[in-house]
Amino acid sequence: MFRLLALLVGLATLSPAEEALPELPRVYSNETSLGLVLGHDLSEVGYVAAHCEALDRYLRQVLFMPALPPPKARVEILDRAKVSQVTARNFGGEAFVQVQLGEALGPTQVSAEVAARAWLARVALAAGKSVDVAPRWVAVALMAETRAMLQPALVDLWYREGRLNVPNTLENILAGRATEGETFLFWRTMRAELGSSEEQVKALIAAAQGGDITQCLPKPKVLNEGSWQLARTNLLLTRNPVSLGMRESKESLDDMAHFVFDLGEGDVVLTGPQAVTHREAPGIKSAMGARLTALRREILRQNPVYHNAWRAFGAWLENFSSAKPEELQKLWDDFLKEREAAEVLRREVDGVLLKASAQ
Repeated sequence: MFRLLALLVGLATLSPAEEALPELPRVYSNETSLGLVLGHDLSEVGYVAAHCEALDRYLRQVLFMPALPPPKARVEILDRAKVSQVTARNFGGEAFVQVQLGEALGPTQVSAEVAARAWLARVALAAGKSVDVAPRWVAVALMAETRAMLQPALVDLWYREGRLNVPNTLENILAGRATEGETFLFWRTMRAELGSSEEQVKALIAAAQGGDITQCLPKPKVLNEGSWQLARTNLLLTRNPVSLGMRESKESLDDMAHFVFDLGEGDVVLTGPQAVTHREAPGIKSAMGARLTALRREILRQNPVYHNAWRAFGAWLENFSSAKPEELQKLWDDFLKEREAAEVLRREVDGVLLKASAQ
């Protein structure tokens, strides 16, 4: 009896710090179509899960990829580190992916890699192969498509860069040494070359299981350095970008405002005011009408830096056949002023970008 009373008195005299039990870190989870995402930070779990769902949507809605057999992957978000790291392994026949969201790469790129590695690991395990059997380029291509699902403007960026940059070699791409944008263009090119959705699915699964995608092309197509360069060029030329860069808007405007006509003695180059003096000529009249139609179609894609210059040139074209010469001269002067202002702004923007990239 006395022992029980002593125990009760002792418990009553414990300090609040001694009474409190250590708080265990809370684990949040989000089950996606690719796998179960686990972590201690709710926002990080949701962010990674969103990328997993984005890749799943791409595979199902774009490629019409059939569902993978269970089990789903398990994705664990570890504590942050200075350098991002994504690892995948086989854990009892289940794809097990761990990620540290470091600061070296943007979290969207790392989260996209997690989604890609989880899917690739599941595909490899389904065939009884190692989780890391797929070539590096396959993971990069799926990362790019995942990011494009969440940031559609990236597609326009990569196509634009593809037109400006020297293509990477087929050897570098297949070895995983190419940039994300160039690998994206390679996969888009391969899809166009493969043809039907069924063939694209077969080729992607074969690559995920360690196969050579260049051997999946239908006969008599062969992928080598020359055919890759040609197919890449065809891909870039057959897609109009949603919006244009500063350089592209400038070049398009210069082409549209460059007048070369045959006035009976061979081709001559005319300025805007000179074209006005010959506007009754049938060839000039029809050509200006065609340019106005093209301008109305293309103006919404122009870079904001050159938007006012395009509008000023459009006003001149709209009034070309009906306004008085002096009115057209004023509109032409306005166009030249807007174009010069756009050039000044473009040089300023380029200077800022160059300075930022040098730091």
